[in-house]
Amino acid sequence: MTQGDRNIPEWIRGDGPDSDVVVSTRARLARSLTELPFPSRASGEDLTMVVHDVRSACASLTERFPGLVALNMEKLTREERTFLLDAHIASVEQAEGKKGQVVILEPSAVLSIMINEEDHLRIQVLKSGLVLSEAWELADWVDDRLSEKLNFGYSARYGFLTASVSNVGTGLRLSAMMHLAGLALKGRLNAQLRAAYDLGVSVRGMFGEGTRSMGDLFQVSNEITLGVDERDIVERVSSVAQYLLNEERSARKELLGAECNRMLDMARKALGILRNARSIVPQEAITLMSPIRLAGALGLVENYSCGLFNELLVGMRVGAGQEGRANLDRATLLREKLADVRIAQG
Repeated sequence: MTQGDRNIPEWIRGDGPDSDVVVSTRARLARSLTELPFPSRASGEDLTMVVHDVRSACASLTERFPGLVALNMEKLTREERTFLLDAHIASVEQAEGKKGQVVILEPSAVLSIMINEEDHLRIQVLKSGLVLSEAWELADWVDDRLSEKLNFGYSARYGFLTASVSNVGTGLRLSAMMHLAGLALKGRLNAQLRAAYDLGVSVRGMFGEGTRSMGDLFQVSNEITLGVDERDIVERVSSVAQYLLNEERSARKELLGAECNRMLDMARKALGILRNARSIVPQEAITLMSPIRLAGALGLVENYSCGLFNELLVGMRVGAGQEGRANLDRATLLREKLADVRIAQG
């Protein structure tokens, strides 16, 4: 699957609730099979058996997801794996394309099931906008259907058993990717992020744990999976995401006042750099896209949409690194897609 394919991931369209601030919502469940060792300790035969068993179990999902396909990561090109990573369909580990790694995917990428990542299964639901309850409920439905066919490792004391201690318990990671450029511009971002940490919710970079923020984009997610109920996780992450959403909206409203010209000047400068770049690294590109997205979300940019920003975000090919050819292609895409974008006059 590439970005040019007919089926574009749903979240890229950017038409979900509150998508001016919340780029996407993700619910991910980590599950492992009782009969086989974790992927890091498994033999090639073990990994093949996991793929066979999980693919067979996925037949129970086809009534709701009739277009499921299986992508053998080892057989995909590097370009295809990079797209899956940048579109948040596959993880960094899966994008390496090791033997025995498969992604079960439905056409709009709302559902993907990563096989033989850190755990035997990673069930993922990815949707546009702020829909945390909806994403979790769908992931929970998939989990229930698969558990009728597969034996997941489970302890009455600890909950679901996973390769990483951090996922033991519910195995649920629930997150919202948020664009908090207004808070950053107002100088209030760090204080609000500290408040989120105090509430037991982590704030990470675009690609989750161990990654840094780019372009004022943050993943807000639960920190704990052990000793808490799934609904408690949904409620906690939802409360913090809604709090940050309200604070970001408040900051943006203030920026429309006396600071509007400063915001527009930043957007114009960024647009000028991106339009004239002949080579650019992903970190710089995404950082420059942030003030344009902020102004666009406030209705101050012509020929702009959240979908355009998301398309460019994936097109920055962070997973491709900073190779010379990738830097040239990145700059070309930006020049083409931003050619008709116009920043309003202050």
